[in-house]
Amino acid sequence: MNHVIFRILIVVFLTYCVTGHASAKPVCVNATGESAIIAGDVPSAKVEAINRAKWAAVEEVSGVDVKSKTIVEDSALLDDLITTQTRGVVNSFKVLKEQRQGDSIKTLINVCIETVNATAAMSSLSLNTAISVYLPARRLYADGQQEYDDENIVVQNIIGKLAEQGFSVRDLAESQSFNMKDIDMALKNGDQVKVRSLVYRFLSSSVLIGKIEPTISKTKGSNAGYGISMPFNAVTARLTYRLMTRDTSGKMVVLAAGSEEAKGLASSTEDAYAEALKNVAEKFIPIIVAKINSRLSELSNKVNVRIEGIKTPSETFTLREQLQKVSWVTKVEEVGLGEFAVSFPENSIYLASGMTQKGFKILSFNRDSIKARRP
Repeated sequence: MNHVIFRILIVVFLTYCVTGHASAKPVCVNATGESAIIAGDVPSAKVEAINRAKWAAVEEVSGVDVKSKTIVEDSALLDDLITTQTRGVVNSFKVLKEQRQGDSIKTLINVCIETVNATAAMSSLSLNTAISVYLPARRLYADGQQEYDDENIVVQNIIGKLAEQGFSVRDLAESQSFNMKDIDMALKNGDQVKVRSLVYRFLSSSVLIGKIEPTISKTKGSNAGYGISMPFNAVTARLTYRLMTRDTSGKMVVLAAGSEEAKGLASSTEDAYAEALKNVAEKFIPIIVAKINSRLSELSNKVNVRIEGIKTPSETFTLREQLQKVSWVTKVEEVGLGEFAVSFPENSIYLASGMTQKGFKILSFNRDSIKARRP
């Protein structure tokens, strides 16, 4: 009897393995890549063009809207990134067409991508200093219509304030692939996949989701008490929100949630509502900024940065000041001549990219260390 049960369990296990493997079939797409021919080295240009085509396929399959080349501007760094991030992601590929155009090579390939690994590869590049925002405000209609304004005063002010502080902000209202009803359902049902897709799509690690509802408190001419008529219309705007971010395991967690409300007074209800939205934004923005900055402090990693050829303390001091000016570097500590521990809240690829913008030549990098040459 025990032998029979054991055999049944083995069959069930093997069936699960086979069906599980079959359900995770790679997705195959056509993608193009282009690379410059440097010093007449055509073979190297062909390899780079193929690698870039592979990465374009990874971005397509994972469904991101923000392309890596827009946030990693240095081409050498981008090529290193592609080489490291595509390991275990590209199942197979076939060159369909290759064409030389002046001093560059353009390649069309058919490439098969492991979808789960593609998502993981892209999520590791999500920016902690990027935030996706979706805060529609219900329009003020007398008949109670449920129509929402995606581009309202609150959204505009939040995006503007975060952008001023150096955050990369994406207004999710620009995307037509989802709506408020879908998001509400995903949050109520704890649909991690749906919420994570909003984050991964725009390479951000946080998403601010909510909605704004108006209430007409008083109408112009109504009784304000003591025989006095209300000289203005009064409208209250109530914002309910969730600020969600990824934890170390990639799961979405609620960083902050709650509601804020404010009133507005004006001759017309529309103007009163606009004033209420403005007042809500003024109350709400400091709360969100404080939460995000607190989160960044928690996420700050120390990256060992070594600059070649530094021989004196004065050179080290100068370099420390230059590194401190790289965006989102919070602290630079001297470890030795030309060697520093740099506190940075992002993947080290972004620190390396920021250093190239300051004139440093990156010689090598990985998750924990960067070796470079001074500007």
